[in-house]
Amino acid sequence: MKKLISIVLCAVMGLSMAACGGSSASASAKEYNLDDIVSAVEAVNPVSNPREVDDFALENEFMLSADSVVAYKGELSNDQGNSAQIMAVQCADGKAGDVKKALETYQQNQIAYYGNYAEFADGQALIKDGRIVEKGNYVVLVFANTDGASYTDIDKALSAALD
Repeated sequence: MKKLISIVLCAVMGLSMAACGGSSASASAKEYNLDDIVSAVEAVNPVSNPREVDDFALENEFMLSADSVVAYKGELSNDQGNSAQIMAVQCADGKAGDVKKALETYQQNQIAYYGNYAEFADGQALIKDGRIVEKGNYVVLVFANTDGASYTDIDKALSAALD
């Protein structure tokens, strides 16, 4: 009888712990619309002659593995020397840190690339000041355009989009 009561109590306790953990985890995991994030940032940081980020770019330019990414949306300027880039990633659970690290490496690679050309010094400076923001399972990368975008405005747009 004592054994049966112990088993029942353990089962009840286990179920209550699972229920509590499940409700708090789902309440804290906010979902964002990637199109809305990119649109909000692009409103203050227009991407000239945009090239949409595709699966090939995701893996070969940004070096992000498919198992780390649930969804993504991004645009890069296709104009030589224009540093404008916006990339929003919904990460797989537990992968936001890995995605952020990969985007930081991408940023360093872009800084090095732009450093090879004196005429791209403005773009290189903007990339150095770029933003990589992590919020929950989302990571957003933004490089300001060389046409006069302001990181103050970009920061406000990012804050509003990830509110």
